[in-house]
Amino acid sequence: MPKALKFTDWRDGKSILQIVEGMLELAKTIHELHQRKFHHRDIKPANILFLNDRLYISDFGLVKYPDRLDITPEKSDVGPKYTMAPEMRRYAHQADGEAADIYSFAKTLWIAIVGDMQCFDGQYSPLSVISINSVCTGLYTKSLNELLAECTDNSPELRPRMKDVINRIEDWIRINNDFHQQNLTEWFDLQNRLFPAGMPESVTWTNSENIITVLNEIGKTKSLNHTFLPGGGGNTFIGAEHAKEVGMIAIKISDSIYDYIKPRKLTFESFGLNPKWNYFRLEVEDIELTDVYDGKRSFTCYEELVELQANKYAQRYHWDIHEYQGEPLTEDARLVCRYFSGCFVIFSTRSPYNLDPTTYDGRHNKMTEQAFRDYIFRNASRS
Repeated sequence: MPKALKFTDWRDGKSILQIVEGMLELAKTIHELHQRKFHHRDIKPANILFLNDRLYISDFGLVKYPDRLDITPEKSDVGPKYTMAPEMRRYAHQADGEAADIYSFAKTLWIAIVGDMQCFDGQYSPLSVISINSVCTGLYTKSLNELLAECTDNSPELRPRMKDVINRIEDWIRINNDFHQQNLTEWFDLQNRLFPAGMPESVTWTNSENIITVLNEIGKTKSLNHTFLPGGGGNTFIGAEHAKEVGMIAIKISDSIYDYIKPRKLTFESFGLNPKWNYFRLEVEDIELTDVYDGKRSFTCYEELVELQANKYAQRYHWDIHEYQGEPLTEDARLVCRYFSGCFVIFSTRSPYNLDPTTYDGRHNKMTEQAFRDYIFRNASRS
């Protein structure tokens, strides 16, 4: 007879997307079994085999099916050690086998993604050390996190049916195979995290701590944002923190490159038409130039400096030669764009505004706050 590959051999070397796509086919098999009132009750990696370009489920020794003589004793447990549903430990003889299969499938899916064959105890939580986020770098995980949590609920009646599991896995795969859709979905999720009670038309933060918190929420998802600069052009930031210069915020562009601003306010602008048009506007306080360039402006809105230490700057060329006064720059030296006027706007990477190359002309900085909102509203209405 044909010889199949073990689950662990099949999993080896595959991407997370490939693994979940393979597990989707297994979910469809389990759904077909459930349609016929067959409940496997022993779903675990050791009972999954790969043959003829797809995963199969094996070992039906504990299967429950219509008109089967039930030989499971009361108060005995039935099922796989690491993926067993809690009710199968307590009252397997009367437990719903379909709900138990969904629980075991979810834990097997987690094992497939993470690679820990001993799984975890209890219900899945994306906020704990068992989160799949650590191995799903660059992937959208929110909906898959929610699915795993629901499928491993301690209450069998609260778990979704396998058809729903299949649909939600298919949606997750579709989003992650389409960066445009993934980016906009993550942008919507960001707004829902910030405003769980409902989307406001406009909200403003003026406290530096709050501004840093919001900017870090925007920046923590890879490639989510694109920030339009006061003088034109743009970049993606990855976080924010207090700058070494008192009263300033450091917006992190890379490990050693930062934009320094003194924030006046951060505003979120929302349009009920479609959240992909929603944006953040960061307005900076006017500040004095340093004396590094003798008070002369080399750029319209900022001066480019090397930060040697707190409140000590040098001219840009020291960064290029990587030394100052004959000594190598220290490891904590930074290349800084220190903004002394203007405003930034932050859109999602796949927003219509960012996809239009003409918007890189800094037009947002040439309009008042209200005029720019009206301008975006007109474009959103037309689309």
